[in-house]
Amino acid sequence: MKMKNNMVIFSLAAMAIFLLVVSLSGCGAKRETAYLEPDTTKVVDKEKVSELIKTANAYYEKRAEARSMKEALKMYEKVVELDPTNKDILQKLAIGCYWYATGHLTDTEAQLEYYNKGAEYGERGMALNPAFKKRVMAGEKDYECLDALGKEDIPSVYWVFGNLGRWSNLKGFTTILKNKNKLKAIADWVTYTDENYYYGAGHRVLGTYYAKAPSFAGGDINKAKTHFEKALKISDDYIGTKVLMAEFYAYKSQDKELFVQLLTDAVNKDVNSIPGLEFEQSVEQKRAKDLLAKADDMFE
Repeated sequence: MKMKNNMVIFSLAAMAIFLLVVSLSGCGAKRETAYLEPDTTKVVDKEKVSELIKTANAYYEKRAEARSMKEALKMYEKVVELDPTNKDILQKLAIGCYWYATGHLTDTEAQLEYYNKGAEYGERGMALNPAFKKRVMAGEKDYECLDALGKEDIPSVYWVFGNLGRWSNLKGFTTILKNKNKLKAIADWVTYTDENYYYGAGHRVLGTYYAKAPSFAGGDINKAKTHFEKALKISDDYIGTKVLMAEFYAYKSQDKELFVQLLTDAVNKDVNSIPGLEFEQSVEQKRAKDLLAKADDMFE
């Protein structure tokens, strides 16, 4: 009964906040998008760039160590200073900034810095697509131009979502609402373009979106379940899917049994089940352990 009352109070509070946000245009933290014009006249020292990438990759392989990961990111940044149109490295920076902030940082301001940088690198990668860049520069909203992008742009686009989503969450509810249209459009586009990308990433984030959002803002618990189940069908090995399904779908559904089952499976999953993703799996597994320890309090 106590939990039901808390859920009712939360829903009423969320409605009140939503109405307040709608009435106050311009509220919420803003960030500048990074659709920069790359310097295509710069002569690229290919040998130097190649050596930097090789060294950076060696550091990135040891990204479970915070110092090594930070050094890798610094070197990748030097690469894009020398070669601003290197989409592969821009995408790697978008991914790396996300996981550095998520897996190694605890200070909110530091996390905000890296999530913002990660989103910027993803946006710079998107802007290398000339059709997309032309439409954005003509005044269209970036998330309304996603149809100009191709499958090769998925890493840029998806990790804009990952970084922007985390940045918005840290900034607060009004910022989440401010960015929800962009986040939803990206999730839809990634799912439509390649539902298998990053172990069902599009379905995973759509499941989170529909579970997390209140009904008046587009939330739908049944759609959430459908998307989470599709993500699990694509890959049962990716720990993050089970964690998000427990944290948002099972909790919102008040299904403690499912909550515990999903997180227990996540905790027992071998982090080596996806070769090359041991660090990221370990980060997700730690979140699973933390949530599982709170189960009795969350469902009292």
